[in-house]
Amino acid sequence: MTVAPMDTPASPQQTEVVIRARADHHLIHDIADVWTNRDIAWTLALREIQIRYKQSLIGIAWALLQPVLTTAIFTFVFSYLARIPTDGIPYPIFVFSGLLMWQYFSRVVVEASGSLVKNEAIITKVFFPRLLLPLVPTLSAAVEFLIALVVLVAMMLAYGMVPSPLIVLLPLILLAAGLLGYGIGLVLSPLNAIYRDVGIALPFFVQIAMYLTPVIYPVTFVPPQYQWLYALNPVATLIDTMRAIIIAAPWPGLLSYAVLAAWVIGLTALGLGTFRKLEPAIVDRI
Repeated sequence: MTVAPMDTPASPQQTEVVIRARADHHLIHDIADVWTNRDIAWTLALREIQIRYKQSLIGIAWALLQPVLTTAIFTFVFSYLARIPTDGIPYPIFVFSGLLMWQYFSRVVVEASGSLVKNEAIITKVFFPRLLLPLVPTLSAAVEFLIALVVLVAMMLAYGMVPSPLIVLLPLILLAAGLLGYGIGLVLSPLNAIYRDVGIALPFFVQIAMYLTPVIYPVTFVPPQYQWLYALNPVATLIDTMRAIIIAAPWPGLLSYAVLAAWVIGLTALGLGTFRKLEPAIVDRI
C-alpha cells in the first residue's frame, strides 16, 4: 500500500516594500513636505533642547555662558591688547552682537551636517521626511539665540545704549541665517553620512571662517582694497545687518544683500537637490 504524500502548506512569502521618490518631485514638493510636517520638526527641536541640558547643573544658562566668556576673552585680547577700533561702539557690545549671529549660524551648519548620523536610530526605524532633520538645529539654536539676546540688551543698557527700534526686524535676519545654514546642512549631511571625513573637517573650516568674517573686527578695519570681498560673504552681511538694527551700526550696501539673497536661494535649491539625490544611499551607509 502506498501512502500519498501529504500536501504541505506553502511557506509564506516575504514581501519587500520599496519606497521610491516621485519621478516628478520638484522643489515645491520638498517645501510642501517640510511645511506639512513642521510639527515633527518642532517636537524634535524641543527634544534636542531637553536632552542637551537634561543632566547639567546650570541648564539653559550654558547658552549664555559660552558667548559671555568668549566676549570677555576677545575683549581682553583684541580691544585692550590689539586695540582694534570699533567705530565708537563699546567693544564688548560690538563683539557680543557679532558672536550671537555667528554662533547661531555656525551651530546650525555643524549640527545640521551631523543630523543624519546623530539620528541614525530614528532614520532606520521610523519613516518621515528626512529633510526635517537638518532643519531641527535652526529651531533649537534660535531658542538659545533669543535667550542670549536678552543678555545683549542688558549689556547695552549697562553701557547707556538703547536698542534701535529696528530690532523688530531681527526675525527676518534670523530667518535668512537659518535658511543659509539649512542649505549648507542639506548639502553636507548626506555627504557626512557617506563620508565621515566631512564631520571631522567641518569644525576646523568653521573656525577659520570666523576669522574671515567681521565678528571680532569691523569691515572698516580691513584695508580698503580688500573690503569689497566682504560683500561676497553672506554671513558678514548678516552680522553687519544685526549690528545695524540693534546698535545702529552702518548698514551693508545693496550689493551685499543681492549676494546674500543669491547665496540663500542658491544653497537652499542646491541642498534640496543634493539631499534628494543622495537620500537613497543614506540608510545603507549610515
